[in-house]
Amino acid sequence: MTKMLPEVRFVNEPIKTNSPLVSVIIANYNYANFLRQAIDSVFEQTYQNLELIVVDDGSTDRSREIIESYGDRLIAIFQKNSGQGAAFNTAIAKAKGDLVCFLDADDYFYRDKLAKVVAAFNQHPEWVQISHGRTSIDLQGNPIGTGYHRHNRGDVSGLLLQWGKYAWSITSGLAYRRQTLMQILPIPTKRKEAADAYITAAVPFYGEVGSIDEPLMFYRMHGNNLQAYNDNVEFLLQQKEAIASYINDTAAKLGLRDRFDLQKDVDHRSLKAIQQGGVSLKESLAIIGLSIRESIAIGRSPKDTIERTLRRGICALFPQQGKIVLRLGLRGYLRSKTRSGQRAYSSN
Repeated sequence: MTKMLPEVRFVNEPIKTNSPLVSVIIANYNYANFLRQAIDSVFEQTYQNLELIVVDDGSTDRSREIIESYGDRLIAIFQKNSGQGAAFNTAIAKAKGDLVCFLDADDYFYRDKLAKVVAAFNQHPEWVQISHGRTSIDLQGNPIGTGYHRHNRGDVSGLLLQWGKYAWSITSGLAYRRQTLMQILPIPTKRKEAADAYITAAVPFYGEVGSIDEPLMFYRMHGNNLQAYNDNVEFLLQQKEAIASYINDTAAKLGLRDRFDLQKDVDHRSLKAIQQGGVSLKESLAIIGLSIRESIAIGRSPKDTIERTLRRGICALFPQQGKIVLRLGLRGYLRSKTRSGQRAYSSN
């Protein structure tokens, strides 16, 4: 795949110190029950050259009271409800750090998260983005598992143009060089899709991405953030289409010749199968084959490859069951089928 780059692209200036200022950004909307734990996890970091910017996006709960209780220890911004993208635009423009870390208001950091992120950026001046792993917790904060830890490294712009994705982390597991974020602003605010979808699609065109393959944050799983596992097919399709436009808009901005073909997005095709109430066996097999080729290209583990291919295959072959898979996740779906089978066996 040939990239038609301008003669002068951009230059990532080196960090001038081994202990750079880190700007941590929390965008909050009605997460008063979790917000204090998120804020405290930043102030309890072993790395202390930081500033904390908390943007409250028009909360109607006790969030303002909690934020103001920290006084001038943090930078507080209160704005009318405008969405995550607008909150990030405001915070990034205000940030002074060489590095920027995002933290969702319902998550919190490991104590050594910032120290390890700074060390990784210092060791890899070519990296403009870092992903890291997570520990998943329930509503009460009890550990319930670990997320995906194997994220891509290097130039992934080719993966974006070919497959529309690569392996990256969720919002609280992402860190950036601020100068790179400034080059992709403003984050679009007209769409409902999360701002991190735009950032992770656009930033890799400005340099290499890196990873720290260990958990450095706690990801709280609850009703409001389980959107990846719901049966709102229309929303999920719009999300995939938005990411495709982010990729192609960035490629056009930088003078690249190649564009991403949405037909190569295997998730989009499996969701379309559900929307249409089923597709031909030929299309179903094409989706399964595409899923395997995508996983090989991205470098997914055999376990992850099998899980993704099964999920997409069920969506294509059995669309009604596919909606249940979207709602419960593959493992939840299989557990529900096992329990149903056990009940049927017991009744006999």
